[in-house]
Amino acid sequence: MSDKEAIRLAATAVVLRDTPSGLEVLLLRRHEQLKVGGGHWVFPGGTVDPDDVADAQGDRMQAFRLAAVRETEEEAAINLAPEALQHISCWTTPAHMGRRFETAFFLADGQGMEVEVDGEEMDAHQWGAAADFVRAHCSGELALMPPTLVTLSELSQCATVEEARSFYASREIPDIHPKLADHQGAVCMLYGGDAGYCQHDPEAVGPRNRCYLENGVWRYEFLTS
Repeated sequence: MSDKEAIRLAATAVVLRDTPSGLEVLLLRRHEQLKVGGGHWVFPGGTVDPDDVADAQGDRMQAFRLAAVRETEEEAAINLAPEALQHISCWTTPAHMGRRFETAFFLADGQGMEVEVDGEEMDAHQWGAAADFVRAHCSGELALMPPTLVTLSELSQCATVEEARSFYASREIPDIHPKLADHQGAVCMLYGGDAGYCQHDPEAVGPRNRCYLENGVWRYEFLTS
């Protein structure tokens, strides 16, 4: 593996809150000039640094949790407790995509917390319903990366923080290694559980768990049969 393809560890916090109108999710906008995801709306997070690893004392998952807590505080001025984070997924950047990350996603309760972005890496924030964010992305109003889009699509099924916690607790935590393919001229990103994942064949008949890049916008497709 070349240095360009070396995988760095990272963590992100999916911060939720209950409101009278339903479940809301926190998104931050990455500054346009950033090399990775500039201009995209993301969950707070970043790379695991040496201090996180040292403080975790050999506990790999704890290092991820500490990174999620530290990055959320740095980017959004929100203080989270590592032990309260619920691990919900892990995403690894596909091969041959330049900078690669293995990112642990954690659910966090942000009820009553005030957000203040750092103004450097993140230049704006907004709370909103997951389904609204997905619709805004599909219409080209909101730039999202596939892991964010998939997570928001899942959260759109939940009405409260407790429902979201129960949803993720009821399934095995997925370790997602996307496979890129061309499907009828469109970029297709296959995930585990998709009928075409193992054979790297987007034409395979059966369940769907994939994203398509269409006119610069990702579209998530999930079908169980």
